[in-house]
Amino acid sequence: MNKKLLITIVIALFLIAGTTVAIYFAKGYRLNLKKKKVQETGLLVANSNPEGASVYLDGKLTTATDDTLNLPPKDYRVKIIKDGYLPWEKVLTIEKELVKQTEARLFPAAPDLKALTFTGALDPIPSPDGEKIAFVVASASASPKNGLWITDLVSRPLLFTKNSKQIAANTTDFDFTNCQLVWSPDSKEVLALNENHTFLLNIDNFNDLTTQPEATARLSLILDDWEEELALKKEEQFKKLPQFMEQIATSSAKNIYFSPDEEKLLYTATASATLPEGLLPQLPASNDQPETRIIEASNIYVYDLKEDKNFHLTSVKENKEKEKSPLQQRLTKIQNQYSASAVQPIQWFPTSRHLILTGKDKIIILEYDGTNQTSVYAGPFEDSFVYPWPDGSKLLILASLNPQSDLPANLYVIDLK
Repeated sequence: MNKKLLITIVIALFLIAGTTVAIYFAKGYRLNLKKKKVQETGLLVANSNPEGASVYLDGKLTTATDDTLNLPPKDYRVKIIKDGYLPWEKVLTIEKELVKQTEARLFPAAPDLKALTFTGALDPIPSPDGEKIAFVVASASASPKNGLWITDLVSRPLLFTKNSKQIAANTTDFDFTNCQLVWSPDSKEVLALNENHTFLLNIDNFNDLTTQPEATARLSLILDDWEEELALKKEEQFKKLPQFMEQIATSSAKNIYFSPDEEKLLYTATASATLPEGLLPQLPASNDQPETRIIEASNIYVYDLKEDKNFHLTSVKENKEKEKSPLQQRLTKIQNQYSASAVQPIQWFPTSRHLILTGKDKIIILEYDGTNQTSVYAGPFEDSFVYPWPDGSKLLILASLNPQSDLPANLYVIDLK
């Protein structure tokens, strides 16, 4: 045989063998010298935010985040710990040739609490884009500041004069403590109205109510436009759902909120139903936490649009609301479409993997599948109001930490970094 041909064949065989070994190695196959065989493994990507946490597998310190481990297929109890933070723990199923990630978000064990307002805050309501909060100031000791304020939820030093600005003041004919507030869908205006007056306020500048034209005559047209805009958005979102889930969302559910990345659906069931298996093709290495396909009325669930998984979170009691006029009901319905915080004890956290659950004097952040329920705050806060910063770095609460004070509650920031 020609020597050059022989060398070519050897090189080709070497390349084929090397490529084959590389492919199987990438798939997780490892040579076990003790058992003298090639062993199937799966990959665990142990990542966390913040990084540098200790990773325990079945109670044994194994590595630190961020790291990738080849593990024999089975269930592992994974615990991730970092000094100064609350631990993360979950049972994960490692499957051969598949990758499973922890994606652990760690929250501080002793979060910092700072005041954002000092003259009181009433009726805080979040904007549709989640970047602003409107609230009313009504302090006898700071009468020039009484009126409507806007706070930007941005990550910068917490200085009241920088984060918050007044966009309208009380007048003899219009008191913001006795009005209803509703954001426009584009988060650029706030509608303020009482029994006699209606104003559409631009949040970028100060609105002088003594000279500003009223919006009473065109109120119905304004609301028609807003409702149409919201209906079109919801219609586009519903198109992403499997047909059966779309039927559930439109006829057997209420308080429907998509996650910020629009890949998950938070909803409250209003009737019993059973979700069929296989609404979507099964993805490899999908969430292996126990799910619930049987839904019952008054229970809150999360449906994963990518993995066709449905998780039960909690149940709610139907509270009898105060009787409202048709107009008040219409306004409330519009505002409630922006955020779940006013209608139920659970809402989305900006990561889209977590939710915020409010209880009596307690705020819990949990993963969307109901696991890792972490209490990030235990203390007083009013009206169950809590809302996250857009980047998830902080929580905003309404609280009165001095029970001896006659001032209304103030807005406080809980630092989650």
